[in-house]
Amino acid sequence: MNRRILEAVVDELRSRSDGDGIDARIDRITVGDAAVMVELEWAGDRRTRAGLAYRPPHPVPRLPTDVDGLVAAALQPVKGLSGAVRRAISIAGLNALSAPYVGWIPGDPMALLEEDVSTVATVGLFRPAFGRFSDVEVRVIERRANPPPPEPEELPPDVRVSMYGPDAAVTALSGAEVVFVTGSTLAYGGIEQYLDAIEESATTVLIGSTASFLAEPAFEAGIDVVAGASVADVDAARAAVRSGACGSGLHDAGVRKGYVTTGRPAGIATDRDVTNHTRSYQ
Repeated sequence: MNRRILEAVVDELRSRSDGDGIDARIDRITVGDAAVMVELEWAGDRRTRAGLAYRPPHPVPRLPTDVDGLVAAALQPVKGLSGAVRRAISIAGLNALSAPYVGWIPGDPMALLEEDVSTVATVGLFRPAFGRFSDVEVRVIERRANPPPPEPEELPPDVRVSMYGPDAAVTALSGAEVVFVTGSTLAYGGIEQYLDAIEESATTVLIGSTASFLAEPAFEAGIDVVAGASVADVDAARAAVRSGACGSGLHDAGVRKGYVTTGRPAGIATDRDVTNHTRSYQ
């Protein structure tokens, strides 16, 4: 599933390019402790656009030197510890290539839960998000078995958190009304097991800077909302990545949160007047 989503993104990007190739070159790749950023320059207008992704804590592989190699890495199986990092760098490249075409709606779906939502599941531990929730049960699925729970001081008094390992995903997802899936599942692989286990009635949100590519392939895979990020200040974002920033640290450094949706997902108070999620090259 993760390869199918990424393959479809690559196919869509190629269909939007003139000729057989993608007319861009790698300007710079920055690998930080917690995130990676790829900067690409377009031949036509000489503009630089950047994409981000979560950086798995594994050895850094040899970096690609051209866009063809960058894109190809997204379609290769993840092998060895450095394989997830190679995939993450490639996804950051796809995010940069997608940047001209995605019409992000400003906002964070984690801060837009409807008041009547009582049960949320997350694939990945989004610690800063707990402060945005209110009067809700949160079931967290972590890659590690027996993950430790958040400290009490990290939680609002009316937010109840329970932790689950991957083997208990079906239990954790049962009855969840809204499910947030970290984009890093695309780097590690395994997103399909979670999408298959999410109940049909639930609203599924693919979230994080890693999930900042053309959204149509994710929608076709059953995802309702894609919540990613755009790089508004390349220099500030690059400096933040170098310093080890990730998540909230990047949003204080020229990175803007946004989301796109196919319609009106239940449980999230999105901008219901705006559902167009693509735009022409500008």
